Amino acid sequence: MSNSFFERANPPPRRKTCLACIKAKRRCDHGQPACLRCSRRKIDCVYTSISPMSRSKKKQTAVSQLVETLPTQEDPESPTETPASVAEQTPCPGNSLISWPIDADPLPLEMEVGDLGDMNLDMGFDDLWTPETLLNDSLPLSSLTPRPEQMLVPSRDPSQDLPPEGSLEMIASRLQYALDEIKKVPASIVLENQTPWSHPYLFRAHMPRDMQDAQACCALYIAKNPTNAPFVLRTIQARAHEMLSTPIPKGRLDVIARLQATLLYQIISLFDGDISMRASSQQALPALEHAMHTLLPFVRWESAQQESGQMDCPTKETWNEWIFQESARRTLFFTNFFIIAYKVLVGRSIGRCEDRYDFCQSWTLSAHLWKASTVVDFAVAWRERRHFVVTNEGFGEVLRDAAADDVETFGRMLIVAGLGIEETRLWFYNRGGSL
Repeated sequence: MSNSFFERANPPPRRKTCLACIKAKRRCDHGQPACLRCSRRKIDCVYTSISPMSRSKKKQTAVSQLVETLPTQEDPESPTETPASVAEQTPCPGNSLISWPIDADPLPLEMEVGDLGDMNLDMGFDDLWTPETLLNDSLPLSSLTPRPEQMLVPSRDPSQDLPPEGSLEMIASRLQYALDEIKKVPASIVLENQTPWSHPYLFRAHMPRDMQDAQACCALYIAKNPTNAPFVLRTIQARAHEMLSTPIPKGRLDVIARLQATLLYQIISLFDGDISMRASSQQALPALEHAMHTLLPFVRWESAQQESGQMDCPTKETWNEWIFQESARRTLFFTNFFIIAYKVLVGRSIGRCEDRYDFCQSWTLSAHLWKASTVVDFAVAWRERRHFVVTNEGFGEVLRDAAADDVETFGRMLIVAGLGIEETRLWFYNRGGSL
């Protein structure tokens, strides 16, 4: 824990700062006979406001020496204080990408308070960041918007960072296509009642409350403009916080609705560009992991390639079951993809892929099955068109045997992530299609 942590524990009175703290541009606690910072560093602590007659000749000499060593414009090579300017320089834990001293004051200025009365001038940066302070207690968002150290780019062990070489090229080649499609999700869930991982008929019979609120927030987000943006974002944050503060439900439809709603809030938060939205997204990432574990027991995986005609006489019940199972498989698969993409974008190590195999065992690639609007269309697609079961072993069979019209948006996103944008475009071109 830094020395400045203890120095700031006791806000300073309105008195002159010692010369050593003025020189280092650090907050002084005005302790007597020496401030805490000077006593910890074992340096002379001198207050210029104290009458010279009350000081010894030795102290007066120390003042003169200290003033002479202050850096000036004529002496640009004067060394700065090593503990404050070098040893304590670390990346700012929070939303800043710029190095900043750990114990730096937001406004290290000296001023006369004059007749300001009871005005509190000791409010720190943490106080200013509190949403209740900004909103005059109109909306309790303290648990939703984190402190600066919990922002989008958290403090981390540099040894776990991804190497920078080629990272931007990799993002442009493998992730940008998926990111562009993800940005369309708030509109597609409102206008088409679907996402690449959620079938349009998944909630046709009943839509749980979590998904109702998330879909309504997406509609509100689409209507956002510079005038209503603060109110729209505040409402979305409040709905997300309200949902995440309640226990995860037990029913399988309610569970998948919770996971998909959390995904929608995360997408809005990460891609909006508002700093408080990104902060709330950073806090909600563990909720995605928890919701995934809750949905996992309800999922039935396809462990091997099935023949197209294996299902005899598909019924409406088997179609509805396939809709839920395929939506659940894709939702788990995409949530893992989303978390990994987030870590890549912020420069974090993605860990071992094998650790996530439980959530990515299989999903079905078939645009004809996914887009079937009736049970008859589904039966025809199942019996007369080939579909592919994609497992964690990759897209080998798909790339060898699939046609361009077999692959819909979800498959395109993942194939681009695996091959790269140019190779995927070439694959579609060779099969008479286009990306």
